[in-house]
Amino acid sequence: MVVNYEDGILSSIAALRAYYGLNSSFEPDERLAKALAEKKPEKIFLMLVDAMGANLIAKKLPADAFVNRNMLYKTETVFPPTTTAATTAILNGKAPNENAWLGWAMYFKEIDDTVIPFWNEGKYSGKQYPGFVEKAIPVTRMEKELNESGRCAKTLNPGFTEEDPHSLEEMIDRMIAISKDQKTDFVYAYWDKYDSQMHKTGPDSEEADQMLQYINSELERLAKGIAEKTMLIIVADHGQVQIHREVNIRKTPLNKYLLHEPSVEPRAMAFHVREEDREAFAKEFKEMFEKDYVLLDHKQVLETKLFGTKENHPRFEEFIGDFLAIAKSDLCLDYDYEDHDGLRFHGQHAGMCADEVYIPVIVYQK
Repeated sequence: MVVNYEDGILSSIAALRAYYGLNSSFEPDERLAKALAEKKPEKIFLMLVDAMGANLIAKKLPADAFVNRNMLYKTETVFPPTTTAATTAILNGKAPNENAWLGWAMYFKEIDDTVIPFWNEGKYSGKQYPGFVEKAIPVTRMEKELNESGRCAKTLNPGFTEEDPHSLEEMIDRMIAISKDQKTDFVYAYWDKYDSQMHKTGPDSEEADQMLQYINSELERLAKGIAEKTMLIIVADHGQVQIHREVNIRKTPLNKYLLHEPSVEPRAMAFHVREEDREAFAKEFKEMFEKDYVLLDHKQVLETKLFGTKENHPRFEEFIGDFLAIAKSDLCLDYDYEDHDGLRFHGQHAGMCADEVYIPVIVYQK
């Protein structure tokens, strides 16, 4: 199993960072570096549309759609292909193994709880830990670096606070206005509703297709409305796959081997297992899920460098657990305490299927 870090999304981010004079441990992507050098934008808008994978764009939108016409190239995201790992990597230019933000929920031994980093909330316990993750595994994001270097950088999020835009239309309107503001040099804009829709109804649903069409039309409106010398770079953090089967690990014989609930992601699931039970756990897991998941032990995870090729964060190894199970089919594992009718999610990501891994780099400037 190989993740292309030397020519993936972090190389694209390295090109963007180099344009602003920021350091990076990755070599800049030559295609994006060339576009920046030739067009010399005065402002750059980096917009991340959650889950808008390159394969979904190719399958769901016509060739003359705005995002297809202006796709400079498609590339690989980080592992796991999921929002927590990918957006953090994109915003600070480092791979998940370097910053230790690995997935939706991570086990922290000092509080003996599995915490959702974005929310500072226990995934299974529901306990609140205000500010905990930012202190435990701090990261420096590009916006802060730019502002500290004397530039003006801003972030637009989808309604996380009262001041944020609460619709895509409002976000696009704000971006058009900011493009005409002489003070602002850089904007990072994040939109999450396509990902949410696909989780709910699946990437092959009519509802998801309609939303993608709407996003494409709004992005084209943005391109037409922004001021000259403003470059629009549109990327995604990952794609999604249609889920047809789910298995709750808590209801399988594997549960008896676990020290606590699994962590990271349903399709990139980390298990902490009692030492005396690890051989039995691996044997039974493979008997049950070998067709759908690849199981790596701790040593194999380190050898594959799935999470990144540079130096590991001091806490990286504790977060990957004793085993890591990676999805390669339409099956999704979970660890729910509540029963539910049918599939919990009809679309998911964080595995190694092509639709999850490949993302677009779309570039437009008047």
